[in-house]
Amino acid sequence: MLAAVTPGRAATLAPQPAQKTFVYIVNYNHNTLVGYAETADGSLRRCARIRTPAGPEAVAIAGTRFVLTVDSGANALSSYRIDAATGALQAVGNWHETPGSSPFSVSVTPGGHFAYVANSGNATVGAYRIRAGGQLLRAAVQREPQGASPYHVAFAPDGQFAYVANYGNDTIGIFRRTPGRAALTRIGVYHEPTGDGPYDLAVGPDGHYLYVADFRSNILLVLQIHKNGLLSQRDRVAEPFDHHPDSLVIDPSGRYLFVANTSANDITAFHIQQTTGRLTRAGRVPTGGYPFSLTLDKAARFVYAVNFGSSTISGYRLDHRTGLLAPLGITHEPGAAGPYGIAAVTLPGRTGAARPVSKKTR
Repeated sequence: MLAAVTPGRAATLAPQPAQKTFVYIVNYNHNTLVGYAETADGSLRRCARIRTPAGPEAVAIAGTRFVLTVDSGANALSSYRIDAATGALQAVGNWHETPGSSPFSVSVTPGGHFAYVANSGNATVGAYRIRAGGQLLRAAVQREPQGASPYHVAFAPDGQFAYVANYGNDTIGIFRRTPGRAALTRIGVYHEPTGDGPYDLAVGPDGHYLYVADFRSNILLVLQIHKNGLLSQRDRVAEPFDHHPDSLVIDPSGRYLFVANTSANDITAFHIQQTTGRLTRAGRVPTGGYPFSLTLDKAARFVYAVNFGSSTISGYRLDHRTGLLAPLGITHEPGAAGPYGIAAVTLPGRTGAARPVSKKTR
């Protein structure tokens, strides 16, 4: 159906704004949150830089409007508003965990309304409501066993179940979460072999499998998520000795898993068998020094890794047919910035479309 045109005005076509992807990293040594605009060829153009409290270790996206960081040096969770046009950032506010809590990561529920902070220092998970303006409201605290050292929290796609990787005691805490509520209710514990060291977690888009990077044992676990949220092992894949897998990302189709191997300075690509969740190696690609975190843009075109040891960001193009990654180039952070965490957000838009607009006849 054609849009109506006001008499006396000539209709013209103006292009609709294309989707925009911004990539945000935190530099541990420089206490900064830095933003990059993703270009059509996957290269990154800096668009934002803002100070964080002290020692940022992780970054996450809340919906499409806010960036969250956790700073272990200040025991702080902070919120920043994204300028949708430019990717620039504005500080909204922060909340400090208890002294010695050493927050290690921050995860956001599907829908972007709640944030959960894994506090490795005091074995707690802090839950926060994210208000409409980006302000943070402490809503609940989940206590893990003393010495558990929780490193990461992951959610089922519908947000009903939550999983906590406890690096210190080789367990995964299993929790039920009521929609709209922050509190977690423990429903079980998955015990890994002693010495595994669960570090990062990723849930497939269909919610059937949980993938675990075991840092100490150089193992990847594939755990089936049952209807009641409990876990059972489906696969156990060994990475080469001393590779130390530490970050996982799954493409939106659920066909490929990418693993950053910190000590090997590379990324392993795996095919995911859709009916069983099992993993088959597809290939390996080098990174910079000590890749600590991975992210993938919403269109699944590009994968990025932050390299703590070389203060760089490595970019890769994803081949959707094979799951292989082709290196695109390196983005350098200044000095010994120590980039630690990375996350990407794609803002809505319609690529290639045009909408009727009008202007006065001259």
